[in-house]
Amino acid sequence: MKITRICYLPLVVLLVFMLGIPGNPALAEPLPGTADVLVNFYQPPGADEISLIESLGGTVNKVYHVVPAVAAVMPAENLDELRADPRVESVEDDITFSAALAGEVLPWGVDRVDAELVHPVYKGTGVKVAVLDTGIDFDHPDLAVSGNVTFVAGTSDGDDDNGHGTLVAGIVAALDNEIGVIGVAPEASLYSVKVLDQNGDGTMSNILSGIEWALDNNMQVVNMSFGGLAEMPSTIVQALDSAYAAGIVIVAGSGGSGNPGGTGNNVWAPARYESVIAVGATDNQDARYSSSSTGYTLELAAPGVNIYSTAMGGGYANLSGTSASSPHAAGVAALLIDSGISSNTAVRDRMRNSAEDLGAAGWDSLFGKGMVNADLAISFSEPPDQTQPVTAISVNGTQSQFGWYNTDVTVTLTAQDDAGGSGVSEIKYSLDGGQGWQTYSSPFIVSSEGTNLVLARAWDNAGNDEGPPAFVQIKIDKTMPNPSTISVRSGTMGNNGWYVSDVEVDMWTTDNPGGSGVAGMEYSLDNGQSWYTYTPFLVITADGNKTLLVRGRDKAGNVEAPPASAVIKIDQTPPDLTETSVPGLISKDKRGTMVNVSYNGTAADPVSGLNTTNTQLIDEYGELSQYLGSALSGTVAVEAWVQGSDGNGRTYTFRLTATDLAGNQTSVDAVTTVLHH
Repeated sequence: MKITRICYLPLVVLLVFMLGIPGNPALAEPLPGTADVLVNFYQPPGADEISLIESLGGTVNKVYHVVPAVAAVMPAENLDELRADPRVESVEDDITFSAALAGEVLPWGVDRVDAELVHPVYKGTGVKVAVLDTGIDFDHPDLAVSGNVTFVAGTSDGDDDNGHGTLVAGIVAALDNEIGVIGVAPEASLYSVKVLDQNGDGTMSNILSGIEWALDNNMQVVNMSFGGLAEMPSTIVQALDSAYAAGIVIVAGSGGSGNPGGTGNNVWAPARYESVIAVGATDNQDARYSSSSTGYTLELAAPGVNIYSTAMGGGYANLSGTSASSPHAAGVAALLIDSGISSNTAVRDRMRNSAEDLGAAGWDSLFGKGMVNADLAISFSEPPDQTQPVTAISVNGTQSQFGWYNTDVTVTLTAQDDAGGSGVSEIKYSLDGGQGWQTYSSPFIVSSEGTNLVLARAWDNAGNDEGPPAFVQIKIDKTMPNPSTISVRSGTMGNNGWYVSDVEVDMWTTDNPGGSGVAGMEYSLDNGQSWYTYTPFLVITADGNKTLLVRGRDKAGNVEAPPASAVIKIDQTPPDLTETSVPGLISKDKRGTMVNVSYNGTAADPVSGLNTTNTQLIDEYGELSQYLGSALSGTVAVEAWVQGSDGNGRTYTFRLTATDLAGNQTSVDAVTTVLHH
């Protein structure tokens, strides 16, 4: 008979939690017109990348090294310009989301996973377990916190101010000290990594900081009893992958989006990612907790209903949901590491291969591989063959840097059994989320546009069933973006469709519904010989008749064809008008003598072309002013005149004027004096 040691203290507090993380109160409400974002670069961010953020009015809150990213606050109006910078891979919202349906926990869970059967030999001694949560109550007599850190604004350490993290920590490692409860791994070294505030809220940047801290401080197991989204930013996924590649066992609750019928693929992030062990919740009759999420990424089941554990303030309380099931699995991982299994992949395989099968034979989407069991995992041995084969999925097609394909994709499946195993007997795949499975015999084609989920699993000759199945999401977009739109934002329109100023042009497009989305736009001013990346806004300054070609490019690499076009005609230069040639001084000996004066000029406009020309004769007193016609050359008779008694003649001005088709105008004057003496 199993013995569960529980000391029921007089203080019992009932706590009900939601597994979800709404946001850091200091960061969750950005100033109007700003956005909290995670900016992912193609290379580790340095001074240039930080200057880019600041040049666009942003503020960098944190620079990460686990992934090439920064957390920043940006003016919303400048996000498109930031995304268009060639150094930037992606700009994603620093999403606020909520801690997994946690609830209430009883100590029968430690019994059910048979942890106490291995405690005489293994208690997880010294194994470093990071609890990413609301913190851990430092003063609880049934908990020993080896280290702590906080990433929540307004707090100075990892002490719990909500209660959720303390309940989770007690399931992992409540002390074997004759009081309260005992955890799955009572001698594990607990580390409080506070990423959620007193309301159970936290941002993606908090969580990213917590993952990075766990990696930098050599944690061996990470427990995350939170979730609530179908997807997290790619920076979180990359960070989890980096932590897993570094050897950390990462465990998370599958979430609370399940339904009583157990249908659908609804495992929450982060549990749904390949680097994370997704754990569903069961009750004390091994029935699935009705809200426990199900699907193709579910890996294990563990106790998760009315689990009794340590509570903030020194007491004890109950927790229900996958917030409670996840730390059971994290504790078993610590026991396995204490037993000498150093590889995180070996720990994961051992937990799956030794799990007690629940539900349908083999892996299923309701219980995964079954109930995690510490005693079976520690004592697991081969032969006989008890280890599942492993399937690999390879895809072949034209893929963009954003992960989208713009061609049909060929899928090839291969499976390998463990060394000395019975050998692979068959491989099956599913294209409908696991509702139906087809036997694999040769590569097959995926051609449907959109996101295609391919699941694959293998069986060996001993009957071991792979689970969770291998999976890959194949995103296909073979359709080019919609036709681009070109508009003039500013410019002074002259005549005949010509602009007489610089012209500022805007251009935009949309992608086809369900497509990969617009990645950027390009333009050409030389009939397509050269193409340039469009950054709002394009200013055209050169005179001439320009044909502007514009095309959109989506994230799958499809390019709009033929491109959109617009004719931009600019002439900011007046006609080229030469000075009039006239005699400088004409002297006559008789007053009133009529004198013929010849004038001559030329005009040309190489851009829009000449529209009109004319010549005007003006005397200095305005007594004679007449238009001489449109010709710029000719002869006109004027009268010799004496101005007063000083003998200075009368001055005549010949004003030649030319106007081009755009409306630009220029004039030149030439002066002659006719003197009577």
